[in-house]
Amino acid sequence: MSVEYPWILANGRIPTLLERISAAAKPERFSQEFIEKLGLTSSNDRAFIPLLRRLGFLNDSNQPTAYYDLLRDANERPGILAERIRETYSDLFAINTSIYRAADQDIKGAIARVTGKDETAVDRNFRTFKALVQQANFDKKPSLSVAVDEVPETPPKADEISNAGAKERRPTAFHYNVQIILPATTEIAVYNAIFKSLRDNLDI
Repeated sequence: MSVEYPWILANGRIPTLLERISAAAKPERFSQEFIEKLGLTSSNDRAFIPLLRRLGFLNDSNQPTAYYDLLRDANERPGILAERIRETYSDLFAINTSIYRAADQDIKGAIARVTGKDETAVDRNFRTFKALVQQANFDKKPSLSVAVDEVPETPPKADEISNAGAKERRPTAFHYNVQIILPATTEIAVYNAIFKSLRDNLDI
Protein backbone atom coordinates (compact mmCIF):
# COMPACT_ATOMS: atom_id res chain seq x y z
CA MET A 1 0.00 0.00 0.00
CA SER A 2 1.49 3.35 -1.08
CA VAL A 3 2.04 6.15 1.40
CA GLU A 4 0.75 9.69 0.92
CA TYR A 5 3.07 12.45 2.11
CA PRO A 6 2.11 16.11 2.54
CA TRP A 7 3.52 18.58 0.07
CA ILE A 8 3.15 22.28 -0.67
CA LEU A 9 4.32 24.66 -3.38
CA ALA A 10 5.19 27.45 -0.91
CA ASN A 11 8.20 25.61 0.55
CA GLY A 12 10.29 28.77 0.56
CA ARG A 13 7.88 30.42 2.99
CA ILE A 14 8.07 27.70 5.65
CA PRO A 15 10.68 29.67 7.68
CA THR A 16 8.43 32.74 7.52
CA LEU A 17 5.44 30.70 8.66
CA LEU A 18 7.33 29.30 11.65
CA GLU A 19 8.65 32.69 12.71
CA ARG A 20 5.21 34.27 12.54
CA ILE A 21 3.62 31.38 14.43
CA SER A 22 6.11 32.10 17.22
CA ALA A 23 5.31 35.80 17.26
CA ALA A 24 1.52 35.49 17.06
CA ALA A 25 -0.89 34.49 19.82
CA LYS A 26 -2.07 30.90 19.73
CA PRO A 27 -5.34 30.81 17.75
CA GLU A 28 -8.41 28.84 18.73
CA ARG A 29 -8.44 27.45 15.19
CA PHE A 30 -5.68 27.64 12.61
CA SER A 31 -7.86 28.88 9.77
CA GLN A 32 -7.29 30.49 6.38
CA GLU A 33 -8.23 33.79 8.00
CA PHE A 34 -5.49 33.30 10.61
CA ILE A 35 -2.90 32.59 7.90
CA GLU A 36 -3.85 35.81 6.18
CA LYS A 37 -3.45 37.67 9.48
CA LEU A 38 0.09 36.31 9.54
CA GLY A 39 0.66 38.08 6.21
CA LEU A 40 0.63 34.89 4.14
CA THR A 41 -2.03 35.81 1.63
CA SER A 42 -1.14 33.69 -1.41
CA SER A 43 -3.57 30.96 -2.39
CA ASN A 44 -0.65 28.51 -2.11
CA ASP A 45 -0.29 29.40 1.59
CA ARG A 46 -3.57 27.66 2.37
CA ALA A 47 -1.73 24.35 2.00
CA PHE A 48 0.09 25.12 5.25
CA ILE A 49 -3.04 24.02 7.13
CA PRO A 50 -3.08 20.36 5.98
CA LEU A 51 0.72 20.30 6.26
CA LEU A 52 0.63 21.32 9.93
CA ARG A 53 -2.23 18.88 10.49
CA ARG A 54 -0.25 15.98 9.02
CA LEU A 55 2.73 16.89 11.18
CA GLY A 56 0.51 16.76 14.27
CA PHE A 57 0.59 20.46 15.14
CA LEU A 58 -3.15 20.73 14.46
CA ASN A 59 -5.92 18.23 15.20
CA ASP A 60 -8.63 17.17 12.76
CA SER A 61 -10.59 20.34 13.59
CA ASN A 62 -7.51 22.50 12.88
CA GLN A 63 -7.14 23.35 16.56
CA PRO A 64 -3.55 23.67 17.82
CA THR A 65 -2.26 20.66 19.73
CA ALA A 66 0.32 20.54 22.52
CA TYR A 67 2.96 20.08 19.81
CA TYR A 68 1.97 23.50 18.48
CA ASP A 69 2.90 25.06 21.83
CA LEU A 70 6.43 23.69 21.44
CA LEU A 71 6.56 24.86 17.83
CA ARG A 72 5.91 28.42 19.01
CA ASP A 73 8.94 28.27 21.31
CA ALA A 74 12.03 29.23 19.27
CA ASN A 75 14.25 27.07 21.48
CA GLU A 76 12.00 24.02 21.28
CA ARG A 77 11.03 24.36 17.62
CA PRO A 78 14.00 22.56 15.97
CA GLY A 79 13.66 19.56 18.27
CA ILE A 80 9.89 19.13 18.11
CA LEU A 81 9.94 19.66 14.33
CA ALA A 82 12.52 16.89 13.98
CA GLU A 83 10.41 14.62 16.18
CA ARG A 84 7.27 15.21 14.12
CA ILE A 85 9.18 14.74 10.84
CA ARG A 86 10.44 11.35 12.08
CA GLU A 87 6.86 10.35 12.90
CA THR A 88 5.24 11.67 9.71
CA TYR A 89 7.93 10.22 7.42
CA SER A 90 8.47 7.07 9.47
CA ASP A 91 8.62 4.87 6.34
CA LEU A 92 11.56 6.87 5.02
CA PHE A 93 13.37 6.64 8.35
CA ALA A 94 12.75 2.88 8.32
CA ILE A 95 14.79 2.74 5.11
CA ASN A 96 17.53 5.02 6.43
CA THR A 97 17.57 6.31 10.00
CA SER A 98 19.62 9.29 8.77
CA ILE A 99 17.51 9.94 5.67
CA TYR A 100 17.36 13.63 6.58
CA ARG A 101 21.05 14.02 5.69
CA ALA A 102 21.20 11.54 2.81
CA ALA A 103 22.02 12.58 -0.75
CA ASP A 104 19.12 14.12 -2.65
CA GLN A 105 18.92 11.23 -5.10
CA ASP A 106 18.81 8.72 -2.25
CA ILE A 107 15.96 10.63 -0.59
CA LYS A 108 14.03 10.79 -3.87
CA GLY A 109 14.62 7.09 -4.42
CA ALA A 110 13.26 6.26 -0.98
CA ILE A 111 10.21 8.50 -1.53
CA ALA A 112 9.56 6.84 -4.90
CA ARG A 113 9.67 3.34 -3.39
CA VAL A 114 7.44 4.24 -0.46
CA THR A 115 4.84 6.30 -2.33
CA GLY A 116 4.86 4.67 -5.76
CA LYS A 117 4.38 8.13 -7.27
CA ASP A 118 5.65 9.49 -10.58
CA GLU A 119 8.69 11.76 -10.88
CA THR A 120 6.70 15.00 -10.55
CA ALA A 121 4.94 13.91 -7.36
CA VAL A 122 8.18 12.53 -5.89
CA ASP A 123 9.92 15.84 -6.55
CA ARG A 124 7.11 17.75 -4.77
CA ASN A 125 7.31 15.44 -1.77
CA PHE A 126 11.08 15.77 -1.75
CA ARG A 127 11.08 19.58 -1.81
CA THR A 128 8.66 19.81 1.12
CA PHE A 129 10.60 17.21 3.08
CA LYS A 130 13.88 19.06 2.51
CA ALA A 131 12.35 22.42 3.44
CA LEU A 132 11.08 20.97 6.73
CA VAL A 133 14.37 19.23 7.49
CA GLN A 134 16.27 22.51 7.05
CA GLN A 135 14.28 23.98 9.98
CA ALA A 136 14.78 20.96 12.24
CA ASN A 137 17.56 19.71 14.50
CA PHE A 138 17.66 15.92 14.69
CA ASP A 139 20.29 15.98 17.42
CA LYS A 140 18.05 18.01 19.73
CA LYS A 141 15.09 16.58 21.61
CA PRO A 142 12.28 18.71 23.06
CA SER A 143 12.93 19.48 26.71
CA LEU A 144 9.22 19.76 27.44
CA SER A 145 6.82 16.85 27.54
CA VAL A 146 3.63 16.79 25.49
CA ALA A 147 0.32 16.37 27.31
CA VAL A 148 -0.82 12.77 27.49
CA ASP A 149 -4.31 13.65 26.25
CA GLU A 150 -2.85 14.50 22.83
CA VAL A 151 -2.07 10.86 22.25
CA PRO A 152 -5.07 8.96 20.89
CA GLU A 153 -6.11 5.98 23.00
CA THR A 154 -6.20 2.51 21.45
CA PRO A 155 -9.87 1.53 21.12
CA PRO A 156 -10.88 -1.59 23.05
CA LYS A 157 -11.45 -4.79 21.13
CA ALA A 158 -14.98 -6.06 20.60
CA ASP A 159 -14.50 -9.06 22.88
CA GLU A 160 -13.09 -6.79 25.60
CA ILE A 161 -16.20 -4.60 25.39
CA SER A 162 -18.41 -7.70 25.57
CA ASN A 163 -16.54 -9.09 28.57
CA ALA A 164 -16.63 -5.71 30.31
CA GLY A 165 -20.38 -5.54 29.81
CA ALA A 166 -20.82 -9.02 31.19
CA LYS A 167 -18.83 -8.10 34.26
CA GLU A 168 -20.95 -5.00 34.81
CA ARG A 169 -24.16 -7.01 34.60
CA ARG A 170 -22.95 -9.75 36.93
CA PRO A 171 -24.52 -9.29 40.40
CA THR A 172 -22.21 -8.84 43.35
CA ALA A 173 -22.02 -11.98 45.48
CA PHE A 174 -21.68 -11.81 49.28
CA HIS A 175 -20.61 -14.74 51.43
CA TYR A 176 -21.39 -15.09 55.11
CA ASN A 177 -19.79 -17.32 57.69
CA VAL A 178 -22.29 -17.97 60.47
CA GLN A 179 -21.20 -19.49 63.75
CA ILE A 180 -23.91 -21.07 65.91
CA ILE A 181 -23.43 -21.89 69.56
CA LEU A 182 -26.00 -24.55 70.40
CA PRO A 183 -27.37 -24.75 73.89
CA ALA A 184 -26.61 -27.79 75.98
CA THR A 185 -29.91 -29.64 76.00
CA THR A 186 -31.29 -33.10 75.43
CA GLU A 187 -34.49 -31.74 73.87
CA ILE A 188 -34.31 -32.41 70.11
CA ALA A 189 -37.17 -29.98 69.59
CA VAL A 190 -34.88 -27.09 70.58
CA TYR A 191 -32.41 -27.94 67.84
CA ASN A 192 -35.19 -28.35 65.28
CA ALA A 193 -36.55 -24.93 66.16
CA ILE A 194 -33.11 -23.33 65.79
CA PHE A 195 -32.42 -24.83 62.35
CA LYS A 196 -35.92 -24.01 61.14
CA SER A 197 -35.38 -20.40 62.12
CA LEU A 198 -32.08 -20.34 60.22
CA ARG A 199 -33.73 -21.69 57.07
CA ASP A 200 -36.59 -19.19 57.29
CA ASN A 201 -34.41 -16.12 57.90
CA LEU A 202 -31.22 -16.85 56.00
CA ASP A 203 -32.71 -18.69 53.01
CA ILE A 204 -30.40 -21.69 53.33
